[in-house]
Amino acid sequence: MAEQKCPSIPAVFAGADVFITGGTGFMGKVLIEKLLRSCPQIARVFVLVRAKRGKALDERIKTITDGVLFDLLKSTRPDALQKIHPIEGDCTELKLGMSAESLERLREVQFVFHAAASVRFNDPLKDAIMINTRSTREVLEWAKTLRKLRAVVHISTTYCNPELMHVEEKIYPAKMDWRDAIRMAESFDTALLETVKQKLTQFAPNTYTFTKGLAEQICYDYRHDVPLVVFRPSVVTNSESEPLVGWVDNFNGPIGLLLGCASGVLRTGLINLEKHINCIPVDVSIKAIIVAAWKRATQDAPGTLAVYNSAAEREKTIDYGRMLDDGKVLFDRTPLNNMLWAPGGTATSNKFLYYIIFFFVQLVPALFVDTLLRIAGRTPFLLKLNRKIFDAQVSLWYFMNNEWVFANENFKQLEYTLMKDDRKDFSIEYFVCGIMEYYAGAILGGRRYLLNEPDENIGDALRKYRRLRMLNYASKAIIVFLVVYYIYTRYGL
Repeated sequence: MAEQKCPSIPAVFAGADVFITGGTGFMGKVLIEKLLRSCPQIARVFVLVRAKRGKALDERIKTITDGVLFDLLKSTRPDALQKIHPIEGDCTELKLGMSAESLERLREVQFVFHAAASVRFNDPLKDAIMINTRSTREVLEWAKTLRKLRAVVHISTTYCNPELMHVEEKIYPAKMDWRDAIRMAESFDTALLETVKQKLTQFAPNTYTFTKGLAEQICYDYRHDVPLVVFRPSVVTNSESEPLVGWVDNFNGPIGLLLGCASGVLRTGLINLEKHINCIPVDVSIKAIIVAAWKRATQDAPGTLAVYNSAAEREKTIDYGRMLDDGKVLFDRTPLNNMLWAPGGTATSNKFLYYIIFFFVQLVPALFVDTLLRIAGRTPFLLKLNRKIFDAQVSLWYFMNNEWVFANENFKQLEYTLMKDDRKDFSIEYFVCGIMEYYAGAILGGRRYLLNEPDENIGDALRKYRRLRMLNYASKAIIVFLVVYYIYTRYGL
């Protein structure tokens, strides 16, 4: 435990200006809410926001704070929202697209959280370098000018070196010089870079992990100029406890897989069921990010670069097979009201076999249903949805058919650096009630916050689920009967 002479986290952030990129994203929203709620004396929270035609910056911030994620904050500290100040800018631009006036407003910033990134795996290399790599250089170049700066937290990913199955909490050599990568992205057009992408990236599984790895190299080179921390979350999932159990705002990660199965739309997966998935709840990761910034500002020596793998220990991970089996149990408790068919299906790690199963189990039924919808004068949607499912599974194949071990001693030590008074609000213990209960909350959260299904219709959903399950059994029985009957009549067996 840290010595009592060290100031508490709220005390360190009291009166401090904070700057956040990626504040409109999944982790960014939770970071803003947590800072305002648990560091009540914080001065201003500047959020870099890209301008959108016909929508003022304040409106974009209001869209975020109007969400249920901020309900607890609004009920306890409603005035805290006035501390959020949008700054017009764009991470793909030089100097983050900020005006001279904005830079002047930001000169008192003490803490910087660089969370902006494109997490799309299929981004063209040029675009991925601009937002994931060059933006990191621009953040750090600007940070060098801040006279009161105390900490910069660069949010990376544990998968920025995906070819390594055992990942230590250290910076690994880059696959190419980040300066050359930026120069090429600035000089060459998208098509030309795509033709040499595989050679440049050394056949990295996607542009996201490659460009995030380059960004870490930038952090390493700037470690003597800026008080830096590299924070690497694994797969960030629904909140575990705060401010809401199960809150999530996207279908990425296991929640998308589970909800796809629960809806009856996802009938086959390109997955090795024996491989473990490493997940960390978003609220746990955000608390750790704040603790890491506090530690960098109060305890870390100048010139050091702490790296944190915000990842679960192996005993707190589960394999895909168990996750799906547990999911079936949880669907019995809280099924979806808008399910199209009873959950079920099969999985394989063989791409060729997956293509065959996908065609017969998903595409053919989708074509049949879409045809019926057209006849009924309604808008077809299943073929389009299945195309997205197929693309997503193929792009995730490398990650759902491999398994990583992430050393996380630095991450775990954050818990023990906490002051006694900070443990209540910033403890990073996770899955405290067990993984099964966590996923129960995650499914319920996905139902509430992604699909907008109220808890009041769970009873109706259970009745629908039982009917569809019986219909599913009956359909399978009919198919088996027809096959046996055909064989009997055709071959006289």
